[in-house]
Amino acid sequence: MKRRLTLTALTDLRDGRFLFALCCILYGAIYFGRLNLAAAITEITTTGILEKDVAGLIHTVFFIVYAGGQLVNGFLSDRLSPFSLIVVSLVGSALSNLVMFWAMCSSAPFWCYLVIWAVNGFAQSAVYPTLIRLVSGVLPEKMRVSAGSILFAAAAVGIMSSNLLCAGIMKIWSWEFCFLMPAAVLAILAGIWFVLTRKISAKTMTREVVAPVEEKAEEKKSSGHGLIYYMAVSGGFVMMPAIAAFYVVKESVTVWSPTLLTEIFSADPSFTVAISTVISLASIFGAMLAQFVFMHWLHDEMKSIAFFNFVVGIGLILVLTVGMKSIWAMLILLSLILVLLTSVNTLFMGIIPLRFGRHGVVSTVTGLLNCVGSGGCAAASYVTGLVAEIGGWNNTILLWLGLTVIGLLAEILLIPRWMRFKRM
Repeated sequence: MKRRLTLTALTDLRDGRFLFALCCILYGAIYFGRLNLAAAITEITTTGILEKDVAGLIHTVFFIVYAGGQLVNGFLSDRLSPFSLIVVSLVGSALSNLVMFWAMCSSAPFWCYLVIWAVNGFAQSAVYPTLIRLVSGVLPEKMRVSAGSILFAAAAVGIMSSNLLCAGIMKIWSWEFCFLMPAAVLAILAGIWFVLTRKISAKTMTREVVAPVEEKAEEKKSSGHGLIYYMAVSGGFVMMPAIAAFYVVKESVTVWSPTLLTEIFSADPSFTVAISTVISLASIFGAMLAQFVFMHWLHDEMKSIAFFNFVVGIGLILVLTVGMKSIWAMLILLSLILVLLTSVNTLFMGIIPLRFGRHGVVSTVTGLLNCVGSGGCAAASYVTGLVAEIGGWNNTILLWLGLTVIGLLAEILLIPRWMRFKRM
């Protein structure tokens, strides 16, 4: 006999708000144990502990493991207790940061850093699919759509806070403490989550014993209605290349905007700080804009995504025609494009997966879509850097425009199928 885990939605809005507040704090705090390496990387390479190529390799390994972990942990999140998985993820990330602190202090061999940060990537990859399962299965239904977008705003706040905290830690103490402090914060947060969610997990989780006869009957009834079936009928397989193309554009604009401004307009390096701040703020406004357009105007995820990508395309055309003439015009256009790209990201990763909640594959779909997105992120820096080096920034922006158009066409084609899937 097998035990089947089922989740029941909360009926008390106060419990729902309390749980969601914890989810937002957790999702923002998790970046403290991820972005700390990037914040300390200059000091690490300057002191000679790591060479630049090895430091870059650590980031690459993290991305690869994080992408693969999304698939594994998304599958597990649909089958195991999401409350327990959060604790395991936080503890795993805390231990990884603690061991990294030791490795940095003791000048360990370079392969140690690769292994430690790979473990951190796998631990952190469980967080988002699990949170989406909690949003889709435990929060009161009236909170779910807004929760998906607010999570992205919480992530933006977490990114800004993490960068500021790491800067403060390096100024007050030493860069090594950029690993020790996140370890402590995440460990404490794991304990807080475990204690404060026990009553809610008891209310919302039930484990039923399924007899072999019932199990076979259910398997027969649900035959052909797993992940592949729902991805097919929803248009998810067509959505995946659109997501990959979108993430190449989003990550490229995010990462390469400071370089673009510096090389085209000979901008002062201080603009890099300004651009980073604008990017973080854009993430907050983009998440809110996505919720407004979806809930109060178009009332459909795919139509909203297509609308935002259409405006992104217009923005990129303006970058080529107007932005190249003025640094301020370029700065404004890139900021607006980043707002729109964040809106698309919110819909793709925060709202669309919720539609799969009633079919029992919400975390698996979330992990799959995030894996595809992480692949796009991994390709973005190399592809954009290569095209910019060979063909210049005009051709690079044309590449972004072409990928945006490809995604837009796929999204327009998906609208009828997506609308039929929502009625299932």
